[in-house]
Amino acid sequence: MVGLSKFLCAGAFLLLLTSLCPRQCFAQAQTGNSSCDTSAKQQADQPQQSKDQIRAKVNEVVVPVTATDATGELVFDLTQNDFHIFDHGVEQKIDHWDLGGDPLAVALLIETSSRVRAIAPAIHSMSSIFTETVMAFSGEAAVITYDSGVEVHQTFTQDHYLVGEAIADVRFQVPARKLYDGMAKAVELLEAQPPTYRRILLVIGESQDEKSTAKLGVVVREAAEANISIYAVGLSSIGADLRGNGNGDAPLNLPGLPPMAAKPCVDFAGNPCFDFMSPAMWILERGADVIKNHHLEVAAAATGGIHYHGFHDNTIRDALDRIGAEIHGQYIISYAPSPDPRAGFNEIKVTVSRPNVTVRTRPGYFGSPIQ
Repeated sequence: MVGLSKFLCAGAFLLLLTSLCPRQCFAQAQTGNSSCDTSAKQQADQPQQSKDQIRAKVNEVVVPVTATDATGELVFDLTQNDFHIFDHGVEQKIDHWDLGGDPLAVALLIETSSRVRAIAPAIHSMSSIFTETVMAFSGEAAVITYDSGVEVHQTFTQDHYLVGEAIADVRFQVPARKLYDGMAKAVELLEAQPPTYRRILLVIGESQDEKSTAKLGVVVREAAEANISIYAVGLSSIGADLRGNGNGDAPLNLPGLPPMAAKPCVDFAGNPCFDFMSPAMWILERGADVIKNHHLEVAAAATGGIHYHGFHDNTIRDALDRIGAEIHGQYIISYAPSPDPRAGFNEIKVTVSRPNVTVRTRPGYFGSPIQ
């Protein structure tokens, strides 16, 4: 548990959890009376309506930011003055800044397809690392599984024992894997959580879907509109690799986009880094459902999360430790955008003044003038 240990040693997270007052609404779109409306949902066959369903003026944009150094280690000692945030290329005044932020609501979505049965012991044994480093002290979690259907094994709770039991009891029997339907259910549950919670969807599964009713483009846009960050530990096995779903997958290319290329880096597990932001922006702006591979990588990039490969007990546990350290050690920045933000997708960029520090955040938010 290297990542979380380093963060806890910094001491900042525990202090902030006990001293910060929760904001009225951790959401990208707030109405004038500070209430949050999470009831409006897109129809699966009407992705283009997403832009038109937001009727509230955007009063505050809240941006979780992950900072890493040149070696990929998390950076916890930046100050507010180190950050610069741009909305459509125009620098914004930061109104609020903190480290750690509000408590978490984490929807844990696990693939229970028989295709990944070989690594079932690794999944069953991950309950302690999930509860200790991802849920941590103040988080709530729900456990959902998907194969030929979607099942909620545990509704949201702060009880680590109940969450651990739900993880340990999952079974791997059916070959189907309705990933998008599982993600849609997780987003639905997260949208119903209190607006003061930061919302996280954590997927443990292969980056493939079969026969879902839900559409990836729609699910990702709904997640983005609800301030849900998607993280994933992409399961892999010999069988999955033989089907072309392992590290050997070619980078994703979409019509109209330049070919993707590996960045000159590797992640903490030694896997090559790819830039999935272009296709992520593509599906966010269009609500399209044309992704044929790397589904989870693109969904994570579109919402400011990240995808790690998991091959066995150690890599799955390491990935969960890394994700737990990140979501509890993010910088939370908010600003007031233009009084008349443009309708649809508004692009965000965050930079820091410290050399050799890289930041990652969600690429933007959806807004619409009051109509």
